[in-house]
Amino acid sequence: MSLKKCQQVEIDAANPFKNDVLDRKANIEILTQFITSYEQSIVLCIDAGWGQGKTTFIKMWQQSLKNLDIPTIYFNAWESDYTDDALIALIGEIGLSIQELTGEDKTTAEKIIGRIYKFAANFTKAAAPTMANLGIKAASGGLISADEISTAFGNLSESLVKEQITKYEESRKTLGSFKEALSELARCYADGDAHKPLVIFIDELDRCRPNFAIEVLEKAKHLFNVDNIIFVLATDKTQLGHSIRAVYGQGLDVNGYLRRFIDFDYLLPSPVRSDFIVSLSKQLGLDKYLNINIFYFPAYNYTLLNILKDITYLYKLTLREQEALCNILNIVMKTSTQFTQEEYILLFFLSVLKLKFPDLYKSLNRGSKSSFISNVLENINSQYPINTNNDIYYFEFLECMLLSVIRPASRFSYTKTIDDYVRKYNFNDVKKQKLIDSFDMVKRSEITIQDLLEIKNTIEFSSSFTLNWAV
Repeated sequence: MSLKKCQQVEIDAANPFKNDVLDRKANIEILTQFITSYEQSIVLCIDAGWGQGKTTFIKMWQQSLKNLDIPTIYFNAWESDYTDDALIALIGEIGLSIQELTGEDKTTAEKIIGRIYKFAANFTKAAAPTMANLGIKAASGGLISADEISTAFGNLSESLVKEQITKYEESRKTLGSFKEALSELARCYADGDAHKPLVIFIDELDRCRPNFAIEVLEKAKHLFNVDNIIFVLATDKTQLGHSIRAVYGQGLDVNGYLRRFIDFDYLLPSPVRSDFIVSLSKQLGLDKYLNINIFYFPAYNYTLLNILKDITYLYKLTLREQEALCNILNIVMKTSTQFTQEEYILLFFLSVLKLKFPDLYKSLNRGSKSSFISNVLENINSQYPINTNNDIYYFEFLECMLLSVIRPASRFSYTKTIDDYVRKYNFNDVKKQKLIDSFDMVKRSEITIQDLLEIKNTIEFSSSFTLNWAV
């Protein structure tokens, strides 16, 4: 009866793929071969949606690179966006990572980072607001328009203009020295091996303040554009695009803008019917509740865990949503009375609705029984087309349970109920037969609106608790 929360995937130092339930090893090996083929600086974007395991992926990749003696640095941009300057945050993270070096490499690196600090100070000196910013922008490779320059000069006295031009020229000279020092530092990390890049992972960029996210991109691309330094951004490009438009306007061509900073995109493949939720259920001790054969389908050796896995797949739950689902089940199953198999299936389904379609889930109440069931059946059929290659009857069984709520099998002709349902969605004969077989089983244990409401209440109890995400 003890409750646990989902833990972060453990990255084993000796074997980073030991707990790789998503089969990411092949992706990482291909990407490693790709980045080690370049001697020039590149920026690679690992693009994936919210909750798809980007952080775990790059940490697994980072450990894999370490095992190949390829130097790496991990920078969580979101944890650093409280600072005012992305350059300071980036350099600070590099400075901290020097502690991992040993011997002469560490001594040399400390001297180099000291020089880099001085060069960086030149970029961040407080100066007259307009021209100073233009100087830094130009020095870092940004584009400046004639109108910006004209406005700046119009607002400054001649002496101030000369002062800012001098600072601009100094910053341009400093930029070359800055990059040269970075190149030396990269070689130091690689122990003098010119064929080993320094790989800097930047995580959680899409969660940062818009201005900070943009500044990180600019600094990574322009100031750190040094041979053998590779940046890997782990981000949701769609969300990052929203941040960029928040600064530059909704009409901005985000893809065109990002192409200035990102050399290559790699779309992280969505997990295919993986065993991630199986792994979570074992971690939380739910497997003993779920490894129970469904007595309705004895010929298939089909368990509750199989149903949970298939519902997760058909509703395309992200890894983070699968965690949230397991957290709900963990609390419900260990604090409530024993469920019947039918109630378990409804528990899985209503929990998924809560995560994926909260408005539909909230509409479940005693007064909206018919409309709720009708909308839910519409939802199921949008997720589960009749041509789905699946010989298991569980979704038809779920559909029949829901149909019995508005047309109890004991009081209505299930034949007419099925005929009406088949006619409404134009189902084929195979689907109709599955429904008939499932309705025969549903008649043994009729489901009522009260059953659904009680399950909803247990789900709501579990939702009173908030757990940190592990993915």
